[in-house]
Amino acid sequence: MKKAWSLIAASSLLLAGCSTGNSHSAAPLDSSQYAAILPYEAADMRVKHVGLISDIDVRTQVEEGLMDLSRQWFKPSENGFKNHVFLDYDELDATDYSRGLLGTLRDDNPNGLNPSVDEAFDTGNGTVTGATILYDLYELDFYSGDKLNGISLGLVVTDALDQDGTRVEITREKMDAYVEVCANKLVAYMRERFNEISSSVPILVAAYELNTDPDSYSKGGYIYEGYFTGTSGSFQAISQNHVLVPSSDFTSLDETMASEFEDFRSKIRSVLPDYTYVTGEALFSADACTELDLTIESHGKTAGEILAVIQSAREEMSSFQSVNCTYIVQVVNNDKVQAIMRREAGSSDVHVMTTFK
Repeated sequence: MKKAWSLIAASSLLLAGCSTGNSHSAAPLDSSQYAAILPYEAADMRVKHVGLISDIDVRTQVEEGLMDLSRQWFKPSENGFKNHVFLDYDELDATDYSRGLLGTLRDDNPNGLNPSVDEAFDTGNGTVTGATILYDLYELDFYSGDKLNGISLGLVVTDALDQDGTRVEITREKMDAYVEVCANKLVAYMRERFNEISSSVPILVAAYELNTDPDSYSKGGYIYEGYFTGTSGSFQAISQNHVLVPSSDFTSLDETMASEFEDFRSKIRSVLPDYTYVTGEALFSADACTELDLTIESHGKTAGEILAVIQSAREEMSSFQSVNCTYIVQVVNNDKVQAIMRREAGSSDVHVMTTFK
């Protein structure tokens, strides 16, 4: 399976930040969600993220995953969220070797978070000179009214480097060491640069590691996080993995669920076998599947035919036995979403939203 990660180098430093005055929080869809602070101010980093990571699924996983990790530290019931209040495009950009956090460390860019071009970075499997490890950086800001209660930062790092055309994997020990250095430097930078980020504002820094192995069906996941109060941080390992379904990776991680998926897919295809496909993605945390997202895609079906598929899918979701996983099934016909079904972890109830009357 071929993967390609787009990388652009980084740029100039301008003081960023904004007020939440005259704002209010939207009503979250459920108690586990953060409320968006309105009016929503779109960050100019959206364009930068698209240029750095071309895969929209990965970009979504990075931001959704960061929000999920944040719940442990910043309660959704007490905080609304904003994006990139401080680290805007100019703070991160390092195009054409100008100054920016995503750039390389050098005399005219002392805040660069990537190793200098002359540094021999120890991957644990040999040294690589001129390594680019940090690809992108995401920011979530948590407020209660106008009070900044915390910040979460997501570092997007690569799992391997190129040395004269050879792929050199970075060991977990060396990656954790790099993330710790990077996180400490980033937190110190933000506290010094932005007056609003005082030492009393806690900061979570988490690292999402891309899977660039061309033979793997995994896209990556969060591997490490550090929580900072003041200038000191405590770190812990995380084990997340987003894998394509069906795939050999999915089967090796959970053979039982892979078998249940095949049973589910077979029953769906028995309703309308022609031009009906079932694929998806699974999130594994600590080697257990915690979310399974499936898409049933069909083409040229009548209203009656697609309704039969929806009803069958709802019934056959009982094929999945694990109660520790959330299941989401989307039914699409001719590129139009016809239904979305959801079965929460710990429940056998399937909630369905459909376009049919």
